[in-house]
Amino acid sequence: MYESLKYIHGGKFVSRGQWKHPERVIDSTEIIIATKGTFYIVSGETEYIMSPGDILRLDSGIKHYGSRISTSNVSFYWIHFVGATPDELPPVYFHPDNIAQAELITRQLIHYANTEGYPRESTECLLKVLLMELNAEHLRSGAGNNRLYSTVKEWVRVNCDLPIKVSDVASQFNYNEDYLNRVFRQFYPEGLKAYIDEMKMQKIKYDLVNEAMSLQEIAKKYAFADYKYFLKYFKYHEGISPTKYRQIYYNINTNTN
Repeated sequence: MYESLKYIHGGKFVSRGQWKHPERVIDSTEIIIATKGTFYIVSGETEYIMSPGDILRLDSGIKHYGSRISTSNVSFYWIHFVGATPDELPPVYFHPDNIAQAELITRQLIHYANTEGYPRESTECLLKVLLMELNAEHLRSGAGNNRLYSTVKEWVRVNCDLPIKVSDVASQFNYNEDYLNRVFRQFYPEGLKAYIDEMKMQKIKYDLVNEAMSLQEIAKKYAFADYKYFLKYFKYHEGISPTKYRQIYYNINTNTN
């Protein structure tokens, strides 16, 4: 699989004030990963309301355009490529549970494409990995048909900037801690605590690469009373310091309206 993929170009779009996507018909496939703000795109006859973490696929030969003006700042990664079969493409539109990994792969792909010394094959390989990651995330999101799991997962996602523990989640939903963790492990084998950490790390990593915040400000935002513990926590989960993470894959082609 993925043998005929060809990367064309990609980058990160950042709006300046009000913005509306221009009308286009492209001769490639485009993947958009929304990172900030809300924007509106019609592809074919369907309007998609894009918010941070949303994935949108725009197909070759189908007109797409902005249906409304975005008044807040908007940013998103965009990747153009050709050669994918229908089975290799992610869904047209979905919101994965964990966007951080796909976002990191995208940054790496664009960095390699824009940095001298990396062979063309490296971007093609990373494009394959990105599509595999998006498809895998879509499959994992199918667990959302379990009401308890889906409800707990969303509550954790919204509240993971707080110092919550498994016991806090169990208390919130009036369930025994062990029972709730057993239900959660049916869909997320690593367990509820690991999911809390994953969501917290996802938001921290987003702020590191997308926001002009100091490390101290980020630590405070995510309720770390001890700044040194924040540094230790991040390195334990990511393997590198937050400073080094912020510096990875910096060579990103950014375009504006």
